[in-house]
Amino acid sequence: MQEALQPGTNQKKMEIYYFFTYGLCFIALGLGSASLGPLLPTLADTTGTSLAQISFLFTASSLGYMVGSTGGGRLYDRLNGHKLMIIALALMFLVNLLIPMLPVFNMILIAMFIVGLGSGSVDIGGNVNLLWVFESRVGPFMNGLHFCFGIGAFLSPMIIHNVMNLTNGGLTWPYRVLAFAFIPGIIGLSLLKAPENPEKDHDSQKSGKSNTLLVVLMLVLFFLYVAVEGGFGGWIFTYATEVKVASETSASYMNSFFWGALTLGRLLSVYLAKKLKPSKILLGNFSLAILSLGLILIWPTSKNIVWLVSISLGFALSSVFPTLMALSETRMKVTGTVTSMFFLGVSLGGIIMPMLLGQIFDFVGSYYIMVALFVTACIGLLVLISVLLTSNRVGEKTRI
Repeated sequence: MQEALQPGTNQKKMEIYYFFTYGLCFIALGLGSASLGPLLPTLADTTGTSLAQISFLFTASSLGYMVGSTGGGRLYDRLNGHKLMIIALALMFLVNLLIPMLPVFNMILIAMFIVGLGSGSVDIGGNVNLLWVFESRVGPFMNGLHFCFGIGAFLSPMIIHNVMNLTNGGLTWPYRVLAFAFIPGIIGLSLLKAPENPEKDHDSQKSGKSNTLLVVLMLVLFFLYVAVEGGFGGWIFTYATEVKVASETSASYMNSFFWGALTLGRLLSVYLAKKLKPSKILLGNFSLAILSLGLILIWPTSKNIVWLVSISLGFALSSVFPTLMALSETRMKVTGTVTSMFFLGVSLGGIIMPMLLGQIFDFVGSYYIMVALFVTACIGLLVLISVLLTSNRVGEKTRI
């Protein structure tokens, strides 16, 4: 296989600018993505709805995310990627400012759909553009990009909690903070030329049924991964307060430590991606996730165990997404359309699992939230093995 040429000094500088700009966008995405969990009880009180009903906000956001990511993938193949991302960030800025002014549940549902629409477009845009900038060297940078997302997700519950304390509660200031977090990304993107797909005029060596099967298996694996990550991250605050293993303040920090461990894990994965094969990293991810969730099934009301699982599960899930994206770059021609298929799995996982957990919480009991997550992680390990076997049959693509 012909290796990609190493970039010169000027190109390296430009790559730093691209990575920094996409990182700013993903910090803002992380802040927004992890904010709904801590705000869920306040939104329920404000709109006079139950937790089972308010959980449909996750569904609305994820539906929007699915439309933005799957539809956006095709747009990034055809249009200026940075302009698309700027439009999406500006849309999220405006809607976050409006949400506190919407006291009716149905209106907030629509607003969350729009926020999800923008998030999906920015998410797929950042991933695709980064792949096009770094190509075969993308592994560490992809982990770094998602480390930036983790920074935002880690800080979000703590920022939300402290802003609400300083402003005597309410939704206005938390959503203002979230809105203005999108401004730096808008500025950075406007100053850089959007990259283009370096493989748009070439076909990868491997194609056909094997590639199609690999894409489908990856779609399913992305679904299962996001179901665990989004389900735990979205419901651990409510679970911890409901089973009385933590106060609201402690549960906020518990939620933050989950995202913080995920963030630190992605930082460590920048190094691991240079030393270990993707298959080994992914097998370690899912094995640790199963072990972590197994502990909470055995000791569901132990404060120390819930804290431990919040941290260990964050580490376990930290590098799944970027490692799968990096693996795909070595096996197939990565276009916006192909990436949108992966994000379809991401979207469906975000739609189905939080909604399902909300119903389980209200009608079956909090313990079975963790049972559902454990079973999902076990299925994920089986699908991962199928992905690795299929990717080995496909082999690495020839670079032109």
